[in-house]
Amino acid sequence: MFKTPPLQLLRTYGSNTSANASRKLAIGRLPSIPSPRVIKGHLDQYIVGQDKSKRVLSVAVYNHYLRNHDKRRRLELQRARTLIWEEAQKREKEREEKQGFQSSESRAGLKNLQKQLLAQPDDELVLSKSNVLMVGPSGSGKTLMATTLAGVLDVPIAITDCTHLTQAGYIGDSVEVCIERLLVNADFDVSKAESGIIVLDEIDKLAKPAASMGTKDVSGEGVQQALLKIIEGHSVEISVKRPVKQGTDSKNNQTTTKKDETFVINTSNILFMIMGAFVGLDKHVIRRIQKAKNPEEQHNAEEDTEKLRFSNTIEEVDLGNGRKESALNLVTPTDLVSFGIIPELIGRVPIVTALQPLQRDDLYHILRDPKNALLEQYKYIFKQFGVELCVTEKALQKVAQFALREGTGARGLRGIMERLLLNVNYDCPDSGISYVLVTEDTVKSLQESDYSLNTNIDVNYYSRGEREKFIEDIYKEDNKLGKELDEKYGRISTREKEGKL
Repeated sequence: MFKTPPLQLLRTYGSNTSANASRKLAIGRLPSIPSPRVIKGHLDQYIVGQDKSKRVLSVAVYNHYLRNHDKRRRLELQRARTLIWEEAQKREKEREEKQGFQSSESRAGLKNLQKQLLAQPDDELVLSKSNVLMVGPSGSGKTLMATTLAGVLDVPIAITDCTHLTQAGYIGDSVEVCIERLLVNADFDVSKAESGIIVLDEIDKLAKPAASMGTKDVSGEGVQQALLKIIEGHSVEISVKRPVKQGTDSKNNQTTTKKDETFVINTSNILFMIMGAFVGLDKHVIRRIQKAKNPEEQHNAEEDTEKLRFSNTIEEVDLGNGRKESALNLVTPTDLVSFGIIPELIGRVPIVTALQPLQRDDLYHILRDPKNALLEQYKYIFKQFGVELCVTEKALQKVAQFALREGTGARGLRGIMERLLLNVNYDCPDSGISYVLVTEDTVKSLQESDYSLNTNIDVNYYSRGEREKFIEDIYKEDNKLGKELDEKYGRISTREKEGKL
């Protein structure tokens, strides 16, 4: 408590009490939020390409958590003002009772203090909430960006597939399930959940095409309407079964006792990341631009909608002077509305960023460069049963080419690697094989034949005593990898021996 009369409070904190005393009491230091550069640098370690989207997302996330800090700061500031005012009144009353009168100087001092405590120019300035919409083809890194961000910020995250959501009263999940999952992932800590991230994936599947207007839509526009309240920011009451006791039954099986509990979650500080492939959205952009150039041109809406839904390529817009831009980078709210997203939902997600389809070089680098790279995962798996796996650069390039042809983005890489190494993984454990070499010819042998995938691939096996041959065979296709193994084993290659001779 303050032990000084109001006039001395003014002298203590200076004539500008609002700008000095209250800030000293309540502002404090900024929270330990990584800067946008740090956030993007962390994303760069795990995600290849998509530089523009990573920048947009880094700034959006940083500003979102600064907004949350500002709200907490304002509450603390208001509590500090109230505390100063109440203490000033209390001290003045005690002085008045002791002296038996209230001086005009004291009245003026209290009035001046009250005026300065209330005169805060920033009080009416409220920062708006900025949720994020991410559009881009499947396998371009949307979900990976969200989970990586949650890791760097050390906040809980919940990912919900919108295709399972329905209106209340119908079979399926209600929209509140995303908040329930976030609470569970926050270990039922409400304050922690209220600063988390909710990812609404496959939001484009809720789009209602113009052709279906007037029909019952329990998992489309109705769900979009239900999402408005929680995305904008309201208190939502949810009932969950919380584990309270774990034990074992008579057969020694694990049992968990759960108790129904009700929680009230305020979603105003939760960052909502909405994402989807939006197949055909680029065609809506192209059509809008063409209409702007040729206003008289007529279109059949139903026919256009059918054409727009079934295409895997991303159109480019000619900007003139030889410059071209992906149509997804030119998306406007009008395009999203024509796709089938309601305007009210678009208005609550002001930040839109588009991810680009991955090219062959991107897929190649995804295989080997990021932390937790796919190639390193398979090397680690083989290492567990005593086998060293080596894949040449040409082989990795061929895998990337196959993935690009399949059109499934980064997810397709794992499928190809699984098919490539299936029989190898089957043959190697407890077999005496110590080294496995995958070359470009090995990947080429993984072709479709007779309407099925070929599993009889041409892979090279080596025993422990064949290490020299293993490394020399690598040199035939990948000098860099061969030199790495020479350094690893302290070996002098045949070329170096010949040079010394």
